[in-house]
Amino acid sequence: MGKHSASKTVRINLPADDVLAALRDIGNESTWWPGMFKSDVLETDADGLVTKARIGNDVKIAKDEFDVAYVHGDSGYTWSLASKSSMQKTQEGSWAVKAAGASACDTTLALEIDASLPLPGFVLSKTIKDTVNNATKGLQQHLGG
Repeated sequence: MGKHSASKTVRINLPADDVLAALRDIGNESTWWPGMFKSDVLETDADGLVTKARIGNDVKIAKDEFDVAYVHGDSGYTWSLASKSSMQKTQEGSWAVKAAGASACDTTLALEIDASLPLPGFVLSKTIKDTVNNATKGLQQHLGG
């Protein structure tokens, strides 16, 4: 199958700190990320940032639940599968937020998945691209920016 990836940057008309705070509310992700039906926080660090969560996604070609480990930085965070799932060998993702003036920011989602599904590469690539496009649009709508 191989790895498939996509990324997208959107401008959100809110301060970067506000967008970053919304992104770090991982337990609330399933309310705005299309296809995500579960985002249960499993572990947090001393600062209250999520370090592990159970995610459930339904992307039409597959429905999967998996644990994700997070690493937070000053301008975003990265994540990876804590262990293989029934549909994925690996998953690496990130949200990065960069200020674009005092009241706007550029927000980038990057996602790379090595799926274990027996599907043509073009189907997997389109699914990853659609996931990234829908998630960035969902975030913009969630934040009203």
